[in-house]
Amino acid sequence: MFNLILWSIPAHHPGSADPDLLEWIKFRLDHLLDLGPWAVVALLGLVVLLIPISVVTLYLVQRRRLGYEPRRSHEDQS
Repeated sequence: MFNLILWSIPAHHPGSADPDLLEWIKFRLDHLLDLGPWAVVALLGLVVLLIPISVVTLYLVQRRRLGYEPRRSHEDQS
């Protein structure tokens, strides 16, 4: 099995991805969405910001729904 893994390494492209494939994907997305470069930057920035905001929001909603209260120390309970 280890030999199969070693022999599969030279079959891979030396770059991170096939440049022709990336160019084709970019062309198709530009053709379908018809957005300018700044609109794409703004959209991706919004997605990057919304991911942690949604995680924190869902955590707080779930915490409130379950009625979770933080643990109190023995000093706070008296």
